[in-house]
Amino acid sequence: MQSAKLVMNNLLFFNLLSAKDHLTGLVKNRSFTSKFPLYMEKANQSEVLLFGETYHIYNKTVGNELMFKTENDYQYFLNKLTRFILPISNIYAYCLMPNHFHLLLGIKERNTISNLLPIENERSILRKFTNFFISYSKSFNKVHQRQGRLLLQSFKRILVEDGDYFTSLINYIHRNPIHHGMVTNYVDWKYSSYNAFLSDNKTSIDKTEVLAYFDSLEDFVTFHEENRIKPEAEKYYLE
Repeated sequence: MQSAKLVMNNLLFFNLLSAKDHLTGLVKNRSFTSKFPLYMEKANQSEVLLFGETYHIYNKTVGNELMFKTENDYQYFLNKLTRFILPISNIYAYCLMPNHFHLLLGIKERNTISNLLPIENERSILRKFTNFFISYSKSFNKVHQRQGRLLLQSFKRILVEDGDYFTSLINYIHRNPIHHGMVTNYVDWKYSSYNAFLSDNKTSIDKTEVLAYFDSLEDFVTFHEENRIKPEAEKYYLE
């Protein structure tokens, strides 16, 4: 398996070439600047979420209002994530920002889910996400004496189809607080999954699957540190 360091050296921050192209050497010296917009265009608000597929899911608040006002809000969102989404999806990475969030999720296979929940089809998966966001929004409004829609009408999702894109997204999501100037180091932002990888505490994050894309935990950390400062990638942030 390619090390994360080699992948990022080849791709800079978001070069989205396929794993097959890297192995065969058919594509060389193509920068992320020509590929990343193609993935941005694939963000779809209407298609269903397919069993067995991996998605980058994100959304933001209406009018850039705050989505999290207190530490309890962040924890409450994660509790809702565990309740609504963990039964139907593996959680690979997340980052919660004051007015938006990013999730990297792997929808479980239908037969795995149906053993636990009455899932009829892919539309049932979509309803789980809708119920998750509605539940959090209603609770947030009640606690903060607020009315009206909190999040944009529909969340966006991008299908993750290859390993290079997957590892790049791990860094992209964990790097969000640095990109937005909230912190200068990954470990200083409490509301992402980064620290879960460094801890031995029990977590809902599928660390085993994620770390399989890296040579080791040390390689995972090195990969992030080498890409902590990437000025050339700033304009490609979705949120």
